[in-house]
Amino acid sequence: MPIDRGAIDAQLRDIGEGDRWWEYREFRDLPHILHVDEQIKGLITGKLLGARGPRIRMAGAWVFVATTHRLIALKQERFARKQVEIAAGQIIRIQPSTRLRSSQIVVETPQRRYRLRVPKSEAFRFAGALATLMPAAPAQPPALETESWSWFPRSVAALPGVAGLVERVSPRSGPDYPSREHFERLELTVEALQNEMERLRNQVSFLEDLLRKQSEDTFLTRSSVDS
Repeated sequence: MPIDRGAIDAQLRDIGEGDRWWEYREFRDLPHILHVDEQIKGLITGKLLGARGPRIRMAGAWVFVATTHRLIALKQERFARKQVEIAAGQIIRIQPSTRLRSSQIVVETPQRRYRLRVPKSEAFRFAGALATLMPAAPAQPPALETESWSWFPRSVAALPGVAGLVERVSPRSGPDYPSREHFERLELTVEALQNEMERLRNQVSFLEDLLRKQSEDTFLTRSSVDS
């Protein structure tokens, strides 16, 4: 049973899109393609290419639909509709990149690799919609908190090889971060060093000018004596 157009219009409003998409023949087929519990998360037009150029998988304009369940690529031809689907959880990598006149989104699955050539202005938002189809990152195991070893018998802890083990397992305090006063003192020290360097540069410049002037005076004196 096709999805009601009013429900699809509501989904378009939720993602900031309008009814202009109904002008595409591919989009008008969506009510017969979407599942009842499927929601549209992103829409874009472009070209679908293979893993490497210039092998174009299926040239021409495509309509790409990112939903809560899958990525759907649709292209209407004269007598048939071409459709490519990637189910949620099958996308292992999404790599957007910018080209001279367009953007490219590389979608990798365990079986193959697709390249979506799409407009620059809409590529970032559609890549975000595709990211929701990637499998969730595995949860990190909680950090193992070691209880205090105060109960551990000192006679056992003093045995060879045990003391080092207890020391490695025992929790250690975190690093002591410098205070704000420390940073302020450091800034004052750096400022004083910069002022001292500026003073030294001025002195060197003065000495260079003095030596240059003395050299010129000496040259003029010798020239007058020789003449």
